[in-house]
Amino acid sequence: MKDKQSVLFLIADDWSRIARCYGNEVIHTPNIDALAEEGIVFDYAFCTSPSCAVSRACILTGQHSHTHGQYGHCHGIHGFRTHEFMQSIPKILKANGFATACIGKKHVEPPNVYPFDYEPKVNARSPTDMAEKSLEFLDQYADRPFYLHVGSGHPHRAGQGYGNEKIHSGIVPVGYKPSDIIVPNFLPDIPAVREDLADYYESVSRWDQVVGAVLEALDQSGRADETLVFVTTDHAMPFTGAKASSFDSGHHCPLIIRSPAQQKQGIRNKALMNWVDFCPTILEWCGTNQPEGSTVLYGKSILPILEDESHSPGTGEWEETFFSHCFHEVTNYYPYRVLRGRRYKYVRNLAHQLTTPLPSDLFRSISWTAIRQDPNIAMLGQRPEKGFLYQDREALFDIQNDPAESTNLINDLQLTNVIDDMREKVIAFRKKTKDPWLEQSFQEGELGA
Repeated sequence: MKDKQSVLFLIADDWSRIARCYGNEVIHTPNIDALAEEGIVFDYAFCTSPSCAVSRACILTGQHSHTHGQYGHCHGIHGFRTHEFMQSIPKILKANGFATACIGKKHVEPPNVYPFDYEPKVNARSPTDMAEKSLEFLDQYADRPFYLHVGSGHPHRAGQGYGNEKIHSGIVPVGYKPSDIIVPNFLPDIPAVREDLADYYESVSRWDQVVGAVLEALDQSGRADETLVFVTTDHAMPFTGAKASSFDSGHHCPLIIRSPAQQKQGIRNKALMNWVDFCPTILEWCGTNQPEGSTVLYGKSILPILEDESHSPGTGEWEETFFSHCFHEVTNYYPYRVLRGRRYKYVRNLAHQLTTPLPSDLFRSISWTAIRQDPNIAMLGQRPEKGFLYQDREALFDIQNDPAESTNLINDLQLTNVIDDMREKVIAFRKKTKDPWLEQSFQEGELGA
């Protein structure tokens, strides 16, 4: 193996843990499942923020959503930008002699913070196009270690449904019957939801084909034996109660890693990690130093515990993790800060006075349209609709016994010690990360803010 090792980072757009390797027996994901058999499947991986551009900035900077400055979408009228002083994976690696490429969806700004060497025009929904451009980059920079970031357009919603009506180069259509779909515990089992999910499943299978084509390109380049491979997503599925929400259904995401240094295959890793851990992991693999000063990384490398299959990997440092959210679109403002432990999850909603907003693609979807137009629907699966739309200032959920997060235990006197401990940890986290929303909390009289 070379002194400077390379990275292939394959990222879907809006993909939940829907794959056979995650227990879904309906979906057809042979390429993802084959990688899972060769590599390491993470069972408790969480995106740092369940919004598109924000999450990608978290991945590439190793910063939280309220820290890197790209609080929401960077495109169009939204205009959020990562702070110019921020370091990033491509900036750091480029300075250390690595070739860098972003093929497909990038969705972060500005270019000087994310200076990729190679950014070709590409059809991000075509396996053939994505693979050809990947191989072109690998051949062009065959004499240098690389960071290759491949962003698929699947399974994000398109102008019509999920864009499955168009057959892109390399796509083999895989259809699903609405009656066969597994309806998750946060959605009502109605025909419109099943129809929407069936369309989504097809796009997930198309994402799988992108994964297969790009991995084949890596093999063709002859550089797989030096390359750490990630297959993951920016956040979970584009449905009400998932994308842009504080629930696990928005944050709990798929992650598969394959390392040429692995001693074992088909491993299940149970560490509670999140996307700010990608940056220190990649920098360690590549043999480069972490940034210092104002851009110090808040995550930690997962390389030391990569093959640890125990229930509690490491020495206790992977038993809890923090999330945050501020914006999706400009109008989709709903800031919260979260501490997720093994059993309990604490949520501090910083704009609890507001009705929970939805991203525009969710609001227009056939599933949400049917739900909001039906006055008889009071439950979103196991969650009360009102409990989703009108959330409390603070919440505590027993994930072990209430995985749908349907019952807020914040006033349970028997859990006072748990609540106090997690509340104080969230306050400390916000201070450590210099959360700009602390001022609001102070004005509301939050103790310790």
